[in-house]
Amino acid sequence: MIFQRKKVASALAYMLGVGGAVSLIAAPVQAADIKVDVTGSNIKRVEGEGALPVQVMTKEDIDKTGATTAYDLLNFISANNSGGNISLGNVIGASTFSAQTASLRGLGGQGTLILVNGKRVQSFAAEVQGVYGVNLDVIPFSAIDRVEVLKDGASAIYGSDAIGGVINFITRQDYKGYEAFAQYGAPTRSGGGEAWNANASAGWGDLSKDRYNIFFNASYQEQKPLLQKDRNFSKTAYLPDIAYNTLSGNTFPAYISTGGIGSPDYPQCNTIPGDINAAGRCRFDPAAYDNVESIPDQKVTNVYGSARFQINADWQAYLTGFYSQAKTHYIIQPVPISDQFFYGPNGDIPAAILLPASSPFYPHDLAAAHGVDGQPLNVRYRCVLCGNRDTTDTNEGWQGVAGIKGNWKTWDLDFDYYYSEGTTKDHLNGGFPLYSRVLPLLSSGLVNVFGPNTQAVQDQFSAGNFNEDTLNATSKVYGIEGKASADIYQLPAGPLGFAIGFNLQKQTLAQDYNPALQTGDVSGFGGNFLGVNQSRTVHSVFAEFAIPIVKNLEASAAVRYDDYSDFGGTTNPKFSLRWNPVQSLLLRGSWGTGFIAPTLTQLYTPNTAGVSQTGLTDPIRCPVTGDANDCDTQFGVTFGGNPALQPEKSTQWTVGGVWEPVSGFSFGADYFNIILKNLFSNGVTPSTILDPTQYATYSGLVTRGPPDPANPNLPGRIITIDQRFVNIGEVKIQGIDVDLRAKLPAASWGQLSAQLTGSYYIQYDVQQTDGSFAGFVSNQLFAATSGLTPRWKHYLAFNYNYGPWQATLGQTFQSSYIDVQTDPDDNIRRVGSLSIWDLQGSYTGFKNWKLTLGVKNLFDQNPPLTNQNTTFQAGYDPSYYDARARFVYGSVGFKFN
Repeated sequence: MIFQRKKVASALAYMLGVGGAVSLIAAPVQAADIKVDVTGSNIKRVEGEGALPVQVMTKEDIDKTGATTAYDLLNFISANNSGGNISLGNVIGASTFSAQTASLRGLGGQGTLILVNGKRVQSFAAEVQGVYGVNLDVIPFSAIDRVEVLKDGASAIYGSDAIGGVINFITRQDYKGYEAFAQYGAPTRSGGGEAWNANASAGWGDLSKDRYNIFFNASYQEQKPLLQKDRNFSKTAYLPDIAYNTLSGNTFPAYISTGGIGSPDYPQCNTIPGDINAAGRCRFDPAAYDNVESIPDQKVTNVYGSARFQINADWQAYLTGFYSQAKTHYIIQPVPISDQFFYGPNGDIPAAILLPASSPFYPHDLAAAHGVDGQPLNVRYRCVLCGNRDTTDTNEGWQGVAGIKGNWKTWDLDFDYYYSEGTTKDHLNGGFPLYSRVLPLLSSGLVNVFGPNTQAVQDQFSAGNFNEDTLNATSKVYGIEGKASADIYQLPAGPLGFAIGFNLQKQTLAQDYNPALQTGDVSGFGGNFLGVNQSRTVHSVFAEFAIPIVKNLEASAAVRYDDYSDFGGTTNPKFSLRWNPVQSLLLRGSWGTGFIAPTLTQLYTPNTAGVSQTGLTDPIRCPVTGDANDCDTQFGVTFGGNPALQPEKSTQWTVGGVWEPVSGFSFGADYFNIILKNLFSNGVTPSTILDPTQYATYSGLVTRGPPDPANPNLPGRIITIDQRFVNIGEVKIQGIDVDLRAKLPAASWGQLSAQLTGSYYIQYDVQQTDGSFAGFVSNQLFAATSGLTPRWKHYLAFNYNYGPWQATLGQTFQSSYIDVQTDPDDNIRRVGSLSIWDLQGSYTGFKNWKLTLGVKNLFDQNPPLTNQNTTFQAGYDPSYYDARARFVYGSVGFKFN
């Protein structure tokens, strides 16, 4: 079979994207061929050439998915899985500050490089608690022309954080005309969750005629909140059939732990029927409480603009910029206050409530029955008088790029200055009392922690809430870069392509926490937060060759050197091969190394002191001394950054190909293998460190005092255990990406096409503290985070076109997995697979107008129940299921050129 370039652009190109792509198989280069930038290379190539697996989604493809944000779109990319990402569904908490991040190959935002028009975007300003990488809210989504996803590591091309791959959002260029779009949607189930968005674009000037082009785009979207109790799968935190129980012992009415008294108002309390471990115990159901949100209220504004001026036939000046603002307002249940929580600068002061015997609310009869009458009673309380925790996060982002590009002799040149900045402000609206104010009040005896109170008492609690900004953070990345490429030598099989370039970059991070949060006085944050004000410079040089070996066989070789001011330099090579044995078949492969630099917070977060969990034992001293200071006790711990942290390092390779046996049908498959070493970990757990079988390995993380005279042959008592970031272990990942495309010839009744893109994971093994490896493919047993790496994930779409009519039926599928916890009988429990079908239809029969009607989750599928306890959401995993369930939307678009 003989291919023409037009066939490549239509049929074989399907291999690389949902709904469309450019092919990796190309005819020999002709003089009229136009060379373009391709994600994954610094050498301009004829469109479609390359040896790396790049998935391309055009604007038309994006529209067919119904996605309205960058994060939504990534759910249709099988190489992006929920393991390691952050979504709006699981930001309901005071420590993630409403970020949304990507996770190619499950390596999280720190291992996924996000670009806009090939330029870096700043990392999230509030990076903390595992939230790293770019906040996807900053992407000017409605200005996007296409998205290119490089599913192979590219540290040799782009530098740090490209081990998992690269997602390049490319905006529209050379647009001339006007268009506007508006969409509204709502769930079909009762409750909230409505959403609407609108955007407008305008473009002026024709580069070829007017020598300039100006493009402007603005968008606004709003997502209304959805309460947990408004969905049958998330309305309770107690599902005994699947061993899910996140009910809290910090309750209202309050629970008295002294003497085992329990709750004086037990008949009015929310109890757990049939739970033998809590029979007669008052429990609090956070999911059923009023106004607790599963999805928060969010408002996002984006503005994008670009200008290009053709100086002469060879040179062009360009300027691009965007601004984004995302306001996320979320509400969760009241804060718990009891001796089970600690506060203060060192995190070692118990937030205990002691009810004095002089209180009119003291239960003398119950206390007498338990033999503790007259003693202060320890109380565990849910602070309903403080109100629900209510927070607003404001995340803003800017990017500006000014450059010049053109041709000099045989060279393509591009130089630019770029500046990118992000800010985060976290504001508490209510429900977060200061411990220093609320604890004296609760222990005064004047507060009825078992029932209603007077308005005067309520006013005192309202005055005790901390309603201020807790964090103001700014992240910046800016610098100059340049690259040049050309065909430098004519080899027998074709021209030798060469590219060389540099990047001089500075990164800064300033996190300013409120003094009250620094001292650990704000409840609901789990301790004290100390700010970071640090910067680094990164100087990089790189080179790349495209080497034609023989006809239809080409090799690529790249190398990059990055020098970081805070931990030194690293060199990373990349080699790839592309072979067309026949024009219907492309074979390709690549090998390279990579690294992930520690973030500024991982390196420089100030150290803070705290206390470990209870029940720990010194494996050296306790067997000899039997002392309470050495046995079944708590030890001091140290948290924070580690300037000695080294980068994670990877070795990875891919091999695969694309085959078109007949016109209109193609099949592609790529095997990938990643080994990642020196994993970042925010501390080995104290229980692991002090395990007698592990202590020899981790004894260096334990600081002891001098030997005591009573036991001169023993080391001193444990002073602190290091819980700072360390390098430990490795990850082994391997799997296969597949891509199938089929397109029937156009007929009188219309045209049908179909495509399937999927990822199958063979291995995702994480090294354990004893050196062994545990498999995490479709396995969340005892996982520490939400999200997972499924054995199989795919997006399947059927498209139908008939004149002005277009319809798409799409399916997203994720295979079953082992649940976070065992079942009630302590057996492994499986979470079912998830299959969601979407349907969309559009009509363009009216001049300049496009009308669209769509349904997400067409069959109103519930999520498979899970007993995950790593997020506030109950009964389902918010990292990959949309709690709105079936969602119907309609849109109107107008375009005038």
